[in-house]
Amino acid sequence: MGMVPSGPGGGLSNSQSPPFTVPMRYMLFGIVGFLAFAVDLAVHSAELGSGMPLQPGLVAVTHLLTLGSLLSFVMGAVYQLSTVAFLIPLSTVTSARWNFWMYAVGVIGLIGSMAGWWIPGLVLFGSLVTLSLYVFVVIVLTSLKKTTVKGPVVWFVATAHVNLALAVTAALLLVLSFVVPPLGTVYQELLVTHIVLAAGGFFTFLILGFSYKLLPMFTLSHGFSTKRQPWTFALAQMALWVLLIGVWTHLEILMGIGGVFGIAMFVNQALDFRGILKKRLRKRTETPMVTAVAAVWIAVVGVAGLVVLMLSTRGLPQWQGVVMFYLMGWVTLTIMSYAYKIVPFLIWTKRFSHGVEKGKTPLIKDMINVERARPVVVVFVVGLIAMAVSSAWQFTLGATVGAALCALALLWFCLQMAKVLQIRKLSKELMTRD
Repeated sequence: MGMVPSGPGGGLSNSQSPPFTVPMRYMLFGIVGFLAFAVDLAVHSAELGSGMPLQPGLVAVTHLLTLGSLLSFVMGAVYQLSTVAFLIPLSTVTSARWNFWMYAVGVIGLIGSMAGWWIPGLVLFGSLVTLSLYVFVVIVLTSLKKTTVKGPVVWFVATAHVNLALAVTAALLLVLSFVVPPLGTVYQELLVTHIVLAAGGFFTFLILGFSYKLLPMFTLSHGFSTKRQPWTFALAQMALWVLLIGVWTHLEILMGIGGVFGIAMFVNQALDFRGILKKRLRKRTETPMVTAVAAVWIAVVGVAGLVVLMLSTRGLPQWQGVVMFYLMGWVTLTIMSYAYKIVPFLIWTKRFSHGVEKGKTPLIKDMINVERARPVVVVFVVGLIAMAVSSAWQFTLGATVGAALCALALLWFCLQMAKVLQIRKLSKELMTRD
């Protein structure tokens, strides 16, 4: 409920939605982040095959993707979608507005500090990013307290933000381990905890939750069963916490069981998606939505790879390949897919939902041909497979070619988004107080 299309502008906005500039600044920063990540990925492509994923350059490029691209875009999307999905206003629009600047400065400084491995910068800007993300989590959770909506969707979204706070705390402890020796003794456990909570606990929970709203909306599906949704949530929780207990107890069998729960969760989600698509009113499913559904199976392969690694003696290069495949194949590809629908909706609502002469209002489909996402997706997936496999087996040429293809696909995606946004016009809109 709450996000069913209700007119030309669709169902991504209502009277309780925040001002346009609040979510759009975050989302624009994320799209610019994708552009920067594409360039940086190409620059560091040869290092992907070196077998040393903890080099400063690779650590920086990884966080350029997670913090500068994915998380920034998602923060804006959450501010917008939560108000519609859960029929609530943001608890404080002012804090959300000003928190953007703290986040942006912190991320830019942190990534620069990572690239040069400047410890004072890691502590300073890492603390700034940490604070801004705590503010974001508080805003979202205090907003969700007002909702009367019940069920797995709100469970997923609320839990995702609790997990984000925990992931950020683990990251802060990692940074402090450089100056607090006792923390250095559990550096590896903190690192794995940070990765699992961020990629699995936050991004995965959030995508799973909002997908139950977005996929039916964008495929015009009604009357599908929701019986599996609580099971998906339960499996997600078991996967996350059994895996983390295994990490801290060093019991490989628990890590393997956690991975099996994760595979079961994604298979259950895939069955839910199939049920949603069977009830769709649109005869033809658009490429971005086909991609979002297919990405679930990429996640299954990624988690299966993690299980194999947990039960074997493989080294860092193999872990790098599998984590890369999961993060880019499941999280990044899904967010890109939904961006093809969310960004045009928001721009249309801002520019054409009011004050346009009758008969001259463009349709949302006129703003972007979503089928142009197909070559972007194909190039990205081919590049990702080549990059992940090559980096796992330290094949430098393959990693370089794969990274170049992924970078090309991301640049292509950014150009398509820029055409929708019309950057000159958007810059004026963002400078206007709303």
